[in-house]
Amino acid sequence: MITKSLKLALAATTALLAPGANAAVYNFVQTGFDDGATISGSFTVNDVNNSGQINVGSANFGMNFNEISAFSLSFSGNSIVAAFTHNLADLSAMVYNLGSPYLGDEIYGAQQELIATNYFGTTGFDYYSGMGFGGFGGAVFDKAANATSYSYELVSVTPAAVPVPGAVWLFGSVLAGFVGMKKRKA
Repeated sequence: MITKSLKLALAATTALLAPGANAAVYNFVQTGFDDGATISGSFTVNDVNNSGQINVGSANFGMNFNEISAFSLSFSGNSIVAAFTHNLADLSAMVYNLGSPYLGDEIYGAQQELIATNYFGTTGFDYYSGMGFGGFGGAVFDKAANATSYSYELVSVTPAAVPVPGAVWLFGSVLAGFVGMKKRKA
């Protein structure tokens, strides 16, 4: 009976943990904007095609969103552009090589960044970063005020720490109990 319960508990835990096994959360930051302002945020991705590159974006860029499940971005604000936040619905495009400390695809040995939010929007704020956007590291644009703040810094990326869920500790305690009960009966 105990062996059967142990097998069932192990199978249930494996099934619960398996769907998110390939998903990874990353944090990013870009400094160097006027008045010390920064861009910061996070994204959750899954390399569905095992290419080693996350390449997501709107159909306007010839991309899709099948490899990203969450995205958030915040600009701290400065004297030129007010603070704002964007989420997955605002993301226009993003390229990230898994394991790289920077956003972008590193074409021709150089760090070619690409991230854009609200790029095709007609109101609000834009954020875009990459050498393809004028040779600077990044820019935030207030469409209503027609004001832009620039940074020449790259967007740095770090993997987010993934805490061990409480369920794992509970499952470990149950396993230890089953082992103890089995030894006791023997």
